[in-house]
Amino acid sequence: MELETKNKIIDNYNVCFYATMCHVCKRFGKGICLKKCGGCRMIAYCNRQHQKQHWSEHKALCRAIQNVLRDFTLEDRDVTLEEWNNKKLNLILLVSLKLGRPLKVYENEMFQFPRECAVCHEQDDQLLEDCQNCASISFCKAHKDSIIHKETCFPLELCLRSNLLFINEENSTLDLHYLQHISDTDTFQNMNDFINAYGNIQTEMKMSYNILAAKHSQYLTRPLTLFHAMQILDYVPQRKDLVIHVVAASYAEETSLVTWEILLHLIKTTMSLVVILIGPELKCKSSSLSICDNCILRKKKLSLEFHDVLYEDYVRNPLFIKPDLVVGFNAGIFENIFSEETWTPSIQMLEKQNCPFILTCYMQKELEEEIDRINTILDRKVDCLYSGKNPFASLRPFRVLGPEQVFYQNHYLIIYRSLCL
Repeated sequence: MELETKNKIIDNYNVCFYATMCHVCKRFGKGICLKKCGGCRMIAYCNRQHQKQHWSEHKALCRAIQNVLRDFTLEDRDVTLEEWNNKKLNLILLVSLKLGRPLKVYENEMFQFPRECAVCHEQDDQLLEDCQNCASISFCKAHKDSIIHKETCFPLELCLRSNLLFINEENSTLDLHYLQHISDTDTFQNMNDFINAYGNIQTEMKMSYNILAAKHSQYLTRPLTLFHAMQILDYVPQRKDLVIHVVAASYAEETSLVTWEILLHLIKTTMSLVVILIGPELKCKSSSLSICDNCILRKKKLSLEFHDVLYEDYVRNPLFIKPDLVVGFNAGIFENIFSEETWTPSIQMLEKQNCPFILTCYMQKELEEEIDRINTILDRKVDCLYSGKNPFASLRPFRVLGPEQVFYQNHYLIIYRSLCL
């Protein structure tokens, strides 16, 4: 299958990695002859020119991989899926240490999603056949009729198409003008309801619609998730000013700021919304958002603040403003061997705010781990009002290492009335 990238020079091909396609032009399928890098044997190109184009970016990683693989092997495939995936994570860690830096997203994907049989992990190219729809899964000849891919092929294809759309239209803007027409009298049950009612997506092709709906949902999921949590809490703002702290904020929050105005429309009594983003990964220092004419006429206001520090440090800052609600989107409170533990003092600070605390995460397992982690930090069982799936999760799938194969931002939701006793 030759995709939209044929004969087109693209600058941001490093956005993602697929072992079944040329890394530079993103073509794959029958008729596309790929040749692996002779050094690392982990990345492929359709011609010498594309390999040379990428070499300046790839060579340091290529040499680090070769160095590590002198003492590390992935040849013992007679292990469980969990053990096999742990081997991949260990290899990522060793290569990262050899390089002296964290791996980029596409570099991580080289280790997580190599071309291998999804059942037995066979990596001999001569024995493998690739799925022509999602370009993500391969099977050896002995397992080509396996049914394990049936449920995940569609979301993996949607992930692929979304990645290719982003590569081809990275700087295109999404038309969100429909948001100005939403009011506090409107009702919707989930993300699909909302987009069907307001998104005005003009296409008759199902896949094209799903791609665009997924793109819209990436912008909408944060304020709609918070509004949904407020409904579960039966939360009614006590003042006309509403202050929201977004903890562990990062690039994902910075790129979806425009949709926070939704809350001014959905919460009738709120006249001023202050969204304070807090997290050491933030790059923005300031941002101004225009609001619709109706909000201006009603003298409503929306303001943003950015603090590139840990939450505990923000609370001690003279600029600290006490929150009405605190939310962490995919915050990752559970312990992670790949990052420094920084949550204990921040959770202790969040306890002192004595206000609703909302968390989201990608997986059911993470939901359970985050609840346990909060209980451990506070040394007591903290009752949550709700824990489960989030009807306003993003519709945009991303590949993940593990049996699920895909995850969605804000897929699971945890709601506390307060962390305080």
